[in-house]
Amino acid sequence: MAPTRYIVRARAEGSALDDFIASINLDPALELVDVIGPPGHPHTAVVAVAQDMAPAFEQRFHNSPHLMIERDRPLSLFPGTDATDRSERKANG
Repeated sequence: MAPTRYIVRARAEGSALDDFIASINLDPALELVDVIGPPGHPHTAVVAVAQDMAPAFEQRFHNSPHLMIERDRPLSLFPGTDATDRSERKANG
């Protein structure tokens, strides 16, 4: 099963996101996929979590005053045109 990816951001200025990123290395269930923002001052982290651990990961931040998370979803310009749809059209076209 593919891991579930999340976008994690700080709710306010401070070290909450930096502390979270540093703690990822201590948790084998988490994988830091990407860090977004200026070098040394990230504003967003993309984290992968095993699917069976995803509900607990979401709950961990549900009421957090410091960090907010949301599932990472593919972006598309128009509904129904994500990468999966394009590859299916090419294979069938």
